[in-house]
Amino acid sequence: MEGLALLALLFVAYVAVTPLIAVIMVRRANRRADALADRLMRLERKLDDLRDRNAQAPPEPAPTMPEAEPAAAVDAAEVITAPVREDAAVDDTDTDAQGAAAPGPWDAPEPPEPAPAEHRPNIEETLASKWMIWLGAIAVALSAVFLFRYAIDAGWLTPMARVIAGLMLGGALLGAGEWAARRPVPGIGRAMNTDYVPPALTASGIFAIYAALYAAHGLYGLLGPGTAFVALGLVAYAALGLALRQGWFVALLGLAGGYLMPALIDSPQPQALPLFLYLWALGAGCLAVMVWQRWWWFAVLTLTGALAWPLLWLATNWTIADQGVLGGYALGLAALFAGLSTRLPVKDPQTPAWRWLSAMLADTSGLGFTLSGLLLLMLADASGYNGAAFAFVGFYGALALAMAAWRPALEGLTVAAAAIAVAAFLIWPVPAVLTIPEEMRQLGMGSLGVAFGPFLMPVEFHVFARALWGLAALFGIGAGLGLARGRTVALWAGLSAAMPTILFAIAYWRIGAFRIDIDWAFVGMGLAALMLGAATMVARRMTRRRRDVALALYAAGCTAAIALAVTCVLREAWLTVALAAEVLALAWIWDRLRVREVKAIALIMACIVLVRLVANPAILDYEGGIAGLLGWVIYGYGLPAAAMIGAARLFARGAGGTRDPLVLICEVLGLGFGFLMVAFQLKLWTSGTLSPMGWNLFDSAVQVLWWLTAAALCLRRAWTAARPWLVYAGGLLLLAAGLVVGLGHVIDLNPLFTAEPVGRWPLVNLLGLAYLAPALIFALLAARPGFDLGPASRQWLWAGAGVLLFLDLTLETRRAFHGSVIALGTERMPTNGEIYAYSAVWIVFALVLLAIGIRRNTQAARYASLAVLIVTVVKVFLYDMSDLTGLYRVASFLGLGLTLIGIGRVYQRHVCQPAPRQAQAGDAHNT
Repeated sequence: MEGLALLALLFVAYVAVTPLIAVIMVRRANRRADALADRLMRLERKLDDLRDRNAQAPPEPAPTMPEAEPAAAVDAAEVITAPVREDAAVDDTDTDAQGAAAPGPWDAPEPPEPAPAEHRPNIEETLASKWMIWLGAIAVALSAVFLFRYAIDAGWLTPMARVIAGLMLGGALLGAGEWAARRPVPGIGRAMNTDYVPPALTASGIFAIYAALYAAHGLYGLLGPGTAFVALGLVAYAALGLALRQGWFVALLGLAGGYLMPALIDSPQPQALPLFLYLWALGAGCLAVMVWQRWWWFAVLTLTGALAWPLLWLATNWTIADQGVLGGYALGLAALFAGLSTRLPVKDPQTPAWRWLSAMLADTSGLGFTLSGLLLLMLADASGYNGAAFAFVGFYGALALAMAAWRPALEGLTVAAAAIAVAAFLIWPVPAVLTIPEEMRQLGMGSLGVAFGPFLMPVEFHVFARALWGLAALFGIGAGLGLARGRTVALWAGLSAAMPTILFAIAYWRIGAFRIDIDWAFVGMGLAALMLGAATMVARRMTRRRRDVALALYAAGCTAAIALAVTCVLREAWLTVALAAEVLALAWIWDRLRVREVKAIALIMACIVLVRLVANPAILDYEGGIAGLLGWVIYGYGLPAAAMIGAARLFARGAGGTRDPLVLICEVLGLGFGFLMVAFQLKLWTSGTLSPMGWNLFDSAVQVLWWLTAAALCLRRAWTAARPWLVYAGGLLLLAAGLVVGLGHVIDLNPLFTAEPVGRWPLVNLLGLAYLAPALIFALLAARPGFDLGPASRQWLWAGAGVLLFLDLTLETRRAFHGSVIALGTERMPTNGEIYAYSAVWIVFALVLLAIGIRRNTQAARYASLAVLIVTVVKVFLYDMSDLTGLYRVASFLGLGLTLIGIGRVYQRHVCQPAPRQAQAGDAHNT
């Protein structure tokens, strides 16, 4: 048994080593060919220089030129241009009319011969030279399988003899493939693109050896798991080595067999160390083949196989003892993909950062490095985020920094490593059970829940805190050292300044729970002092071109650390105020140094401020105020609004002016925060809370009036001319106010249905606030030309104003009869006088609209008058006729009839005037 194992290993080693020797020989031959090509190129350049000098030399006069010189010149030309076929030809038959000598080859070079037309194989050639060959290879491979099957069924030979026969068949096919590759068919390069016979035979041989060795292990038990593992692995490596000579199909077979082989080995106790050592070596071989042959698609398949096995191991055989093996494998895999990268882009100063990073992730090298980091995150989660898990994340970051300092094309890997590190701390779960230190108990701090200081915390937080401060130091110091030799200054300085600041903010959140703590403020100020020291060193030691960028980013980090330190001693909304102040500080820094990376940081900070103030539900529980009259929103939204407006003013000093996208964003945020400040303060005054619970008509009416006022301010033509975006802002506010009035005031919050008191005073009550005031603002916006509104928008505003006025008059009429509560009910049924009053009020309203329409010659007002009259007519004939009694019914119909007759007369006199009769006027004039 051991003899067979030794024989098999020797055979497989021969199969594996022979292709490697052949590859070395081929590589030496390629180097010699490259050297010859280089020499030929240099000779051609010298020949071109000779042609240029001969063309620039002035020709000598014909009478003084000896007759023997042209021949000599031709001979010299023939000698010099002998290696170049098309330049050596000389036409001796061309002479001019004067009998001069024929021009030399440099004076009149012959045109190059046309390139032969590209041969495109037809269907017959494709079937015969490609597909039939591959089908034959598959048939040969299956024949080996069927031979083993038949030998087992028929009882031929012994198991050892069967395995040896399979190995011999595979070796014969490999030899045939090598023989076919060394002796190609004459004209094969002209007739077809590739000779598929050698790779087909080689692939069949590899498959036969795979089948024989697997049969020796899985069917006959001749090879143990370890021996079979090594033997099949060597076959996979042999296939990869042969692929350098035989083509992509052999490489694909080696990759598939190599990554599927561990699943074929039946091992009673799978071990992680030999498996992942083998997988790492296999991945290295596959990537080396990818780089050698420039098969970029091959790297995708390699990445798939390399990541599939650790995920499968985590799902089936994972134990905490395997953490070191899988962590080392992930780091090694990351190093392989980064070290063997050849297409990662180098950061261009004119290329946006997002485009550069997307190009890095689109390449298999950057994608493989990033996915290896995600594998480390999965290992950290599986191991419970212990110290080793964070150590592997730290090694991952150090690897990225080292490789980025080694090659500028790998600088993008540092961003991926930083993102993985931040993600590890963000997804770290807070321990469910905490051990409060005795020192905290003695100080009476055991009831603080999960909020702790930076120096005194439960033991369950120690690993997290140490890892966080360690990675902050790694990126802060490591990126700072890399700044001296790194190519992209913004990247290195940005990582050095941003990572410690970001990790400090995460620590204050995950450990301190954003509670007020002077110790956290001291840490923030210490971090700001370190940033200031780094900025000072940069200002002294770097050249001006690189200094400004680094100085701006360190200054941005210093101001951010100070803002966070101030937040640590203030409450709730002050964190947002600090972030907004940071945007203003960044704008000031940009105005002094004009480093565009500062604008990108300011944009990110502005988005963070937007999320905290708009999409943060915790603001509903914020407390605080000013003198008991103003709420926390005055400084919580007012200061960010002022900071954004100030930042917009500073950024507008650049070349883009107010058209700069960042200026636009800052202005939108500034005005948006100002709008929310007033809206929330009004809500605090009307209901005492920002919670939407208890929302009534009074709250809605106050908000709608503010929204309409803000819309009117945005739509002023004096402002929209310089800032066109105000037109859209004002239009959105108008639309929102209209929807709230239409769906809320008219339907949902209507006092007819809610029984909300409206007040006893006429006009100056809740009805005037909810219906009359919006109607007047609608009419003002529609009538004044100083507002940037189109004709269609003005017509809608006129219609809305008319509907609200009609509704207000109707509800005021009911209030006059029922007092403050006008809700419908059995105890408040309308009387005859009330029903008649509705008709009278509507008629008066229609007459007023008609008078306005005639006086100002406005068709819309006359149409509105007719609409009100139609409603009145319908009400009188369908309701008053049946429900009114006595003189009320008489008065209703009499008043309506007289009104209709009078309106008809008015229309005939003032609106429907007949056209002048020009013909009759002409006849009368003639008479």
